[in-house]
Amino acid sequence: MDTPNSPYPSYAPVPDSPVPVPLPPSPLNSPVPGAGPTPAPGPLPGPAPLPGPVPFPPPGPLPLPPEQDWWRCWRNAAVSGRYEGRQAGTSLIGKSLDLRLDVDRRNNAESPILNKVSGDIYTTRYARVGGRFQLVTSYLESWIVDNPVVTWSHCRVRISGTVRYWQGVHPPTTVEISVGWFLGAINPATVVFTVGGTPEAAYTCAYRSDCFRRVNLEMDFCSSVDVDPKTPSYNTHSHNNRPADLAERTLDLETTYRDAGVDVRIDSVHTVIDDSAPAFVSWNVGELHDAMETSFSRFTSSWPAWNLWGMQAGLFDSAGVGGIMFDAAAGFGGAGRGPERQGFAVFRNHSWFTNLVAGVAATQAQAWAQRHYLYTWVHEAGHAFNFLHSWDKARPDSLSWMNYDWRYDQRNGADQFWANFRFRFDDDELLHMRHGDRASVIMGGDPWSSGGHLESPPGAMTVSGPDSDVELTVTGKNHFDFMEPVALEFRLRNLSDAPVTVDRRLDPRYGNTTVYVQKPNGTTVLHESVVCYYGIPEPVTLGPAVEAGGTEGEDRYSELVQLAYSTGGFVFDEPGQYLVRVVYGSEGVVQVSNTFALRVGFPVTKEEDRFAPDFFRREVGLTLAFEGSMSPYLSKGLDALTEAAERFSGEPLGVKAATAVAQSIGDDFYRREDSTLVKAHSADPERALALTDPGLQRYRESATPSGNLAYRELVQFRTGLHLAADDAAAANSEVETLAKDLGERGANPAVVAQVRELMPLAAEKPGGTAAKARRSPRKRS
Repeated sequence: MDTPNSPYPSYAPVPDSPVPVPLPPSPLNSPVPGAGPTPAPGPLPGPAPLPGPVPFPPPGPLPLPPEQDWWRCWRNAAVSGRYEGRQAGTSLIGKSLDLRLDVDRRNNAESPILNKVSGDIYTTRYARVGGRFQLVTSYLESWIVDNPVVTWSHCRVRISGTVRYWQGVHPPTTVEISVGWFLGAINPATVVFTVGGTPEAAYTCAYRSDCFRRVNLEMDFCSSVDVDPKTPSYNTHSHNNRPADLAERTLDLETTYRDAGVDVRIDSVHTVIDDSAPAFVSWNVGELHDAMETSFSRFTSSWPAWNLWGMQAGLFDSAGVGGIMFDAAAGFGGAGRGPERQGFAVFRNHSWFTNLVAGVAATQAQAWAQRHYLYTWVHEAGHAFNFLHSWDKARPDSLSWMNYDWRYDQRNGADQFWANFRFRFDDDELLHMRHGDRASVIMGGDPWSSGGHLESPPGAMTVSGPDSDVELTVTGKNHFDFMEPVALEFRLRNLSDAPVTVDRRLDPRYGNTTVYVQKPNGTTVLHESVVCYYGIPEPVTLGPAVEAGGTEGEDRYSELVQLAYSTGGFVFDEPGQYLVRVVYGSEGVVQVSNTFALRVGFPVTKEEDRFAPDFFRREVGLTLAFEGSMSPYLSKGLDALTEAAERFSGEPLGVKAATAVAQSIGDDFYRREDSTLVKAHSADPERALALTDPGLQRYRESATPSGNLAYRELVQFRTGLHLAADDAAAANSEVETLAKDLGERGANPAVVAQVRELMPLAAEKPGGTAAKARRSPRKRS
């Protein structure tokens, strides 16, 4: 009998082992009707036989003989997985189907059945390419069956349901799928779509894999960290802090993603990038992105594609960052022309990996390092599948690779994440990864954060938690000139009578803040940083509130956050009124800010209007987001910013453009040539100082409080430039002038004291010469 939505009991596979071949029942011990004379059986052991003849027919049901084809209908694998095939009646030209069935256990207990069916449809045709006709396969569309009816029988499973397409308008469509098995092997699937009541020609799709997607991962290593273990490996019982019933397994990058349903193929040949240049200390985002464009052998292939690049580097500029996914697009001659979500890096010299060893961990510290090494690689690669962090999807308590252990513990208690984590993505993430719209999942497809269609409802994080002792305020200028990059002040303030510790990393790239922007046309967009940093929290203690006897200024922390550019492009690119709202979540605090209104002005002159298309380009946005870059892939952006600095010198647009150019030329820039990292640009601090002189003068002349933080940041940047130019006295002078100006404008004494701490101590050394560090102009305070 066929039973919908439940496996046939005798033939369902056992996880991680083949299904045993069913044996026929034992021979009958009684005569069978219609049989001829039989020899008398020998004496039976045990109790004496009953007196008299054996009754016929025997009491109770007669055991049935095995079905004639019992030996045919067994299988040693799940039906679930990926199938490929073409539509009947087509050979080279026509439609093809990539089919994914997710209806029975394909791996282990940490790889759940999602009971979904999905697929991608392609077309094959001849097209003129380069002056001649070639066979071209083009992706057409993706679909999913949300609630399939699954009917298991002896040798076959039948699946049916209503088709939902991700894009476009379609007539009502259903699908019927039939898959059989023979002598252990899975037969091809027959797939028939019925569109508007009319069946189409069937697809015949051969079984390809027990995974639903396949991704090629190219891994490159810097020579300074080209050491074992090159790839992560962790025994799930190595560390004592784990779920009590967790099965003991050895996990690596491939097995972890296989559990999720993705076949990750790591390229056996990896490039070693020589990073031994004497002055090279750490990587910045621009250099990482440039290295990917130069090193990734598949970067020039057609996109989107299931290709991913990962690099193991030494240190990042911000030493607390252990891993990064950089979403900036590149390829086809330069950044900004696609693809996206294709590159990430892990920083091997981070303190997390001090105790990392190859092989079996001998101590709990070594086990912790191995576990975190695996976690960092899986987490950063997960962003390439368009995964946001768990808290950005209103799931802060999710036990997922995409959550942070310390954030989970802040809400649930110390060491609780690893005590409950089962080394898997959560079900909603698995649904997205296995069955999401192809464009939303594949590398080089939709921009990062645009495809959480199976993960979180729009605006899920716009609701604050319970009343908090910490206030989040967004403030800044109320009016920005057309094209002027928007930067706003994010401020945390303690409202309680006791000190409060918070994470001071307020820039969205660190994952603590989520920024929503309502545009002039009424649509609300999520501002997502083009890079994502995974690192150690940077705690700052806020003193008690002034109303409770605290010192004014010590109860708050502020940061100027650049918001001009996100994964979706320039956010404030149209004249009109915008509304900005921010959600902060860290250190056990979930708080929503005020709604801040700002206005972007109209172009004042024809010159501005004509220059706008050159400015609102991705190369400019990426240079701003990277805080400067000398990559040749972004040269058009640097050229446009240089032109803006010259055309609009002294105006807000010119001041900010000049600062971005100064950030680019004021620091060394390293690029890969062949297999060696070389200094492609030497820092020019004198020119960078000259570029920012007009901006410094403007901030000094302006007495508006909204400009104080920008004034301070510029002086802090210039302090590093002065030190790089061996002029500590000039740095001290500018810091002292800044402190004096802020004091006269009514800034809190505590803030003025903090400003004076920017004075370089190196000036007190004999000779007054400051020691130069490569990253000093860009370092965070």
